[in-house]
Amino acid sequence: MVRVKLLIKKNPLFFAFFFPSVMDGTMTLLGQDASYWTSRVVNEGSPAYFFLLASPWFFIVGSVIWFVFWYQIFRRIKEPFNIFLMFLFIAGHSWGSGSWMWRMMRVHGVYTVNNQASVLFAWGIAVFYFALIALLATYCLRMYLEKR
Repeated sequence: MVRVKLLIKKNPLFFAFFFPSVMDGTMTLLGQDASYWTSRVVNEGSPAYFFLLASPWFFIVGSVIWFVFWYQIFRRIKEPFNIFLMFLFIAGHSWGSGSWMWRMMRVHGVYTVNNQASVLFAWGIAVFYFALIALLATYCLRMYLEKR
């Protein structure tokens, strides 16, 4: 736990959006229909579409490069741009991963639209997920504010 805290302390605003970003990328890849794995029919609205179209490995490598790039950027940019980008990435990747999560829960039978109890259960999972994102982001933001 101490190592994680030290790692986050080096670049807390980057790590504020890291969790929803990783979840968004993971769910984007795992949420693809069977047609993706057989004939590369991609279900994605962002520019990541082109990475997925090329190969799932290209998507993974591209994601790692994307993270390294933004890690370095967040070490260099100053307020208020760094805080603006942090909130932008948290919001965007929370929405992206959340939309995949709802789709995956429906596809895997966690809820059906005609069963309100199952919808409420899925809603509870989504609220827990967003609360976890908020908790991690708050922790990282507080660490950033204490550091400056």
